Amino acid sequence: MKKILLIIVDGLGDRSLPQLKNKTPLEAAKTLNLDWLAKKGICGLILPFLFPWEKEPSSEGAHLALLGYKDYFLGRGPYEAAGVGIDLEEGDLALRVNFATIDKNLKVIDRRAGRIEKTQSLINALKGLEIRGVKFLIKKSYGHRAVLILRGRNLSDKISD
Repeated sequence: MKKILLIIVDGLGDRSLPQLKNKTPLEAAKTLNLDWLAKKGICGLILPFLFPWEKEPSSEGAHLALLGYKDYFLGRGPYEAAGVGIDLEEGDLALRVNFATIDKNLKVIDRRAGRIEKTQSLINALKGLEIRGVKFLIKKSYGHRAVLILRGRNLSDKISD
């Protein structure tokens, strides 16, 4: 079996900046390791695939398309749930959670809560929550992230970010 290394550099594309002489950060960077890999390997270009509701490709949409799932989008939740060992039941909604910091007016001021690692107290505060017959199951995943499972009857998957 031939071994390969597939490198997906998520978020590498950027805009040119005047302070970089109208180059992108990647164009301005010294990329000796990437240059070496490019010379030794095979490079390709993939035109962005868009799900019908996207104006530009999302990370999850792009990753799923690379893996052949361009016609079937579940979002990140089910994958994150599988990654932490949660078995989903028929009708569950699985959502990936980023803990965030808000101000007194409930405006998000940091969508990653300073990338906190210690989230167990936040998770514990949400454990056992049930609203209108919908149970909220939450489990830590990685860093400032968690998985939220909404479990109840007749839940709609018509939700957005």
